Amino acid sequence: MEMMFGFALVFYSMIIGVFILWLWALVDIITSKFKENLMQIVWLLIVFFLPFIGVILYLLLGKSMKVSNDICQDNANQVYDQLSKIKELLDNGAITQEEFETEKEKILNRSK
Repeated sequence: MEMMFGFALVFYSMIIGVFILWLWALVDIITSKFKENLMQIVWLLIVFFLPFIGVILYLLLGKSMKVSNDICQDNANQVYDQLSKIKELLDNGAITQEEFETEKEKILNRSK
């Protein structure tokens, strides 16, 4: 009887562990940026509908498809630098307010 209790405890612990890993994978996919936008949806579907196999595949293959934080930070810095430059041009009178707004929209649309 005690052996059955020990087996059940190990079994339920494994199930809880797999469930926590599955939740972590879903949260990681949702909060990450991928090189291709469609891959985020594909990985969500794979991990959601094939929990055990999907998590293993995501850990082996999906992590390499993500955009690294350094690249995201570099892109944000480039956008900030470009916006600062056109703001400086506006303040110096080199461009008009309309030109500033047009350029700002172009920069912001490129960063998405």
